[in-house]
Amino acid sequence: MHMKIWIHNFSLFLTENFQLVVPSTTKEPEVSLGADFIIPCHLSPEISAVGMEIGWSNDTACVCLYKDRKVTEGVLFKDRVSLFTHKLREGNVSLRLKNFRLSDIGNYHCQVISKDRRENITVRGE
Repeated sequence: MHMKIWIHNFSLFLTENFQLVVPSTTKEPEVSLGADFIIPCHLSPEISAVGMEIGWSNDTACVCLYKDRKVTEGVLFKDRVSLFTHKLREGNVSLRLKNFRLSDIGNYHCQVISKDRRENITVRGE
């Protein structure tokens, strides 16, 4: 299975300087049903996200939320999603989706909130 990645990025409240970045790749990521799939995303510049709020959602539901240093999985993604919490200090806010299903194809939205700064990015797989 091949997925094309489309990225839409916007931000509000520009007081703290960071952006969400999805690394560009020359090759479309491939994922097999039942395999793990990682949506790479990080802060630029590389600053710690430990004290920030990180939310991942798709078009219909919350995928996971990191708030007050705790990860809460969305109901539809229970036991199937995680963040790389040991890499948050490096600004890594990537999402790992386990046991990939056909229903997982679609848009994924990441939002990072730090004080009065809110940064959003959308990754769309087709």
